[in-house]
Amino acid sequence: MKKILCFKRAIQLSLFFFGLFILFHLSIVVGIVLFDFAPLDFLWGGRMETAEQLLGFEVISLIIMALCFLIVMIRSGRINLPGLSGVIRIALWILFLLFSLNTIGNILAKTAFERFFAIITVILAVLSLRLALEKN
Repeated sequence: MKKILCFKRAIQLSLFFFGLFILFHLSIVVGIVLFDFAPLDFLWGGRMETAEQLLGFEVISLIIMALCFLIVMIRSGRINLPGLSGVIRIALWILFLLFSLNTIGNILAKTAFERFFAIITVILAVLSLRLALEKN
C-alpha cells in the first residue's frame, strides 16, 4: 500500500475530505439553526424524525470531523505534539475501523444520497489505514 499511495498524498487527501465534511455538516447545522431547513429524508439514512434530532446528530458529526481533521494535522506534523504519536496512530486504526463500518451503513441506507457517501467513506477508510501504517 505504501507504494500505491504515499504518506504525503494520504495526508493531503485526508485533510481535503475531512475539510469538506466539516463544511458539509456545518452547512446543515447553519441551515437548521438560521433557515429552519432540515433535510430529514436525505440524511442519517432517512431515520431522523425531527429537526432537533438531526441538529443533535449533526453537531456530534461536526465535532467528530473536526477531531479527525486535528488527528491528521498532528499525524502530518503540522501540529507538533510528538508525545501523542502513539495515540494518534491508534486513533487512525480506530478511524479505519469506523469508516469501514460506516461504509456498510451507507450502503444499507434508504436514500441514494446517503448511499453515495459509501464511496467517500471507503476512501477515508483506506486513507486512515495508510496513515496508521506509516512508521513514526
